[in-house]
Amino acid sequence: MTSVLVITSNPDPASLTDTAGDAFATGARAAGADVDVLDLYDSGFNPVYTLADRLHYLGHGPVPRDVAAIQSRLEKADVIALVFPVYWYTMPAMVKGLFDRVVCRGFAYNPSGEPGALAGKTVRIIMLTGGSQGWYESDGIGEALDNQIRRQTLAKYCGVEDSRIVYIDNLISGDDDPERRQAVAEQLERLRVMGESLGSK
Repeated sequence: MTSVLVITSNPDPASLTDTAGDAFATGARAAGADVDVLDLYDSGFNPVYTLADRLHYLGHGPVPRDVAAIQSRLEKADVIALVFPVYWYTMPAMVKGLFDRVVCRGFAYNPSGEPGALAGKTVRIIMLTGGSQGWYESDGIGEALDNQIRRQTLAKYCGVEDSRIVYIDNLISGDDDPERRQAVAEQLERLRVMGESLGSK
């Protein structure tokens, strides 16, 4: 059975971010996958890099308990979907903290070059944006995000070969225009289908 971990990051539990994560999870469950959903806000995750994190990085202390708990969930997953809104052309602080604290040396990668716990997993980075995917890609922002998250962090450091950035784009908060709502519904359906496909691997 495929194990799927969906990680969402939005302070509003009624947000489209959580709805997008739910769509992916629903598809994966329909395929028979074992699905785990981690809401970083609901779980009380602290994104701030602490002295304890620094000591662990230097080999002078254990992995902080809250970090170890998330690492365990990541390690069990075959498929990971990270769902977040783009703020000021990059990931929000909560997600940056996830990379800073959890996707760390000795877990996700090793100085020796030995594969870390994420190597060989399938990862989808699902980004919610106000602008269009075409605008992000033509303005260099999409390239910067792809290089930072997918090519450098996931592929180069963590050994994740199957990763992809997925846009849920052209979003305007509180917009009830029927055409926009239909466009969003179609994108959510695409996520459901994606979850179902990856959940059956």
